[in-house]
Amino acid sequence: MSDYTAHPLVEGFPGKSASHGAFGWSSLWLLDDGERRVLVDAGQPAYIPLIHTGLERLGYNAADVTDVLLTHMHWDHVANFTMFPNATTWVGEQELRWAADQPAGTKFIPDLHVQELLRRTSGVERISAGREILPGIHALDSAGHTPHHLAFLLERAAEPLVFAGDSVKNVHELQTLRADSSLDDEASTATIDRLRSLLRDTSGTLVPGHDVGLRLVDGEARRVRPQRAEISYFVDGATGEQDRSIG
Repeated sequence: MSDYTAHPLVEGFPGKSASHGAFGWSSLWLLDDGERRVLVDAGQPAYIPLIHTGLERLGYNAADVTDVLLTHMHWDHVANFTMFPNATTWVGEQELRWAADQPAGTKFIPDLHVQELLRRTSGVERISAGREILPGIHALDSAGHTPHHLAFLLERAAEPLVFAGDSVKNVHELQTLRADSSLDDEASTATIDRLRSLLRDTSGTLVPGHDVGLRLVDGEARRVRPQRAEISYFVDGATGEQDRSIG
């Protein structure tokens, strides 16, 4: 059985907007062992062309994805699970129940996607923490950001990878153990502490929900590569001049 190779289709970015809601620039990775092509989280709607481009770069298309693992039921991590016709979607049973119990219009929860996951009688598997979901991929309890959030530990790879979803969104949270936008601050702190211990024990890399990969170096959280994103917008209607910000 071959190890997985991990490919970032879209690397997350820790951007926020006070005036236009969340950017939703979440991490989206493909794990490939030659037999399975496993997508970790499904991304937001604006990612659809990026997903197609990323898969094509690797020689695949959406029909080649065999599995989609969902860390939690927020729109920017769930929205595109429907675009993979041959994939099994793996979703936390308790997380899905919790999302279904929220009233329509609850922030960050995509009501129609929740209902579609509930409606499907095939192609959806409900999972829980503490299980090996697929060979070499384990689901971990990472509650806090949402009540039943899951992280995924990839052991069958060149190095261990922890896909933390929004239980750890960025380098600041991994360093300080303080999570922004958490439904339970105490649970989030405990989760981040556990994941830090896992990184120390495995010498692995953590893939956060909205940042590039992170490692612990002498106890300090460090990005494995520089963070970069580009935003363009029109600042002059007459000339079509655009402004760009790079971070």
